Amino acid sequence: MEETLTWTACLDPVDGKIVWMRAHGERWKTICWTVGLQRSAAHQHWLYGLCVISLKLNRRRFNRNLSKRRVIELAGGA
Repeated sequence: MEETLTWTACLDPVDGKIVWMRAHGERWKTICWTVGLQRSAAHQHWLYGLCVISLKLNRRRFNRNLSKRRVIELAGGA
């Protein structure tokens, strides 16, 4: 579990917060209220965060200037 604490270090604060809240079993309604995003936007931030973590763990390089949607496609999350 301690190893997973560093996984969100490379994420934007909002993305990291959404990933951790979902990992703790928070409902989307609570997450959306906390971060101030609509459900679809919060879901995309969550999926993007998971894909960035996946790419980092698999040591795959990607351009940080890519759009969230492109990173999700690159990681195979779509």
